[in-house]
Amino acid sequence: MEIRENPVFGRKIYFLNPSFVVESYIIDYLKKNEYEVYVLTDFRKAKGILSANQDSMCFINIDSEMPYAHWYNFMKSFSLSDNLQSIYLGVISEKASWEDKDKFMMNIKLPGGFHLINHKTPMLLDEFTKVLDVNGAKGRRKFLRLDTRNEHDVSGYLASGGKLFSLNIKDISSAGFAVTYKQNIVNLFQKNTLVRNLNISAGRKSMVCSCIVFNTQLNTDGTAMSVLMLTNENPESTRSYIRDYIFDKNAAKVEFALKSIDNDNSSYTDSVEYKSLKAVANRDYDGVDVLTDPEPADTI
Repeated sequence: MEIRENPVFGRKIYFLNPSFVVESYIIDYLKKNEYEVYVLTDFRKAKGILSANQDSMCFINIDSEMPYAHWYNFMKSFSLSDNLQSIYLGVISEKASWEDKDKFMMNIKLPGGFHLINHKTPMLLDEFTKVLDVNGAKGRRKFLRLDTRNEHDVSGYLASGGKLFSLNIKDISSAGFAVTYKQNIVNLFQKNTLVRNLNISAGRKSMVCSCIVFNTQLNTDGTAMSVLMLTNENPESTRSYIRDYIFDKNAAKVEFALKSIDNDNSSYTDSVEYKSLKAVANRDYDGVDVLTDPEPADTI
């Protein structure tokens, strides 16, 4: 079996052409649980963005855009590209038969599995997240963090003693922030200090937050940096808004990158191989090494 070390900071998770059920149920759940999720809507651009993000995960809805045989060719072609062999592919379908599942599972490297979505239950979400976690989707991180040093719609200040002190927001997450400021106010950010009246603006919303100072350090340039953790006094709406803000920013970066990616004009319409595959009912996939390289295939 091919062994690949799970990354410390997790993996990007792409969903190609997700159905309404997948987007509103699974993807929404993953976002709330701090997985780094992206949606792709054009398979002609998918390989380009995945090539730039090797070792990411990609779950493909095979019920739309193309017949299963064409999706089979599309996904099998990943093993022929040096830039795509490391992508953790998975399949999602609400309509596929057991024969289709068997053909994909036995002939394509699918560390992301083949998911038949025919019900919306906690068990479905549990099964899906287990696949993500065993492949290191979250890494060691618990929360998504956005570097905001180049974002122009993020700012902060602290109200203390009748004065307002400007803060530079270094990064932001639904758990807290890293901020820098002039050293003359470092006494306000001693470790374990409860900081109230911290105003953070992100996008179109301003939030007054309550935080605990987790750590503070002095910099050589006359500034100081503190890591602040949101307390339970903050409403869940604050955390939800920050989480949505981070996902929107990440999605915008992907959309910008997609504009410069050329279309994949390869043909995936040959159905001969897929139709010739023999499916086996009730196969035990637990014994299938889906990370083993497939038999050599002709270029599609």
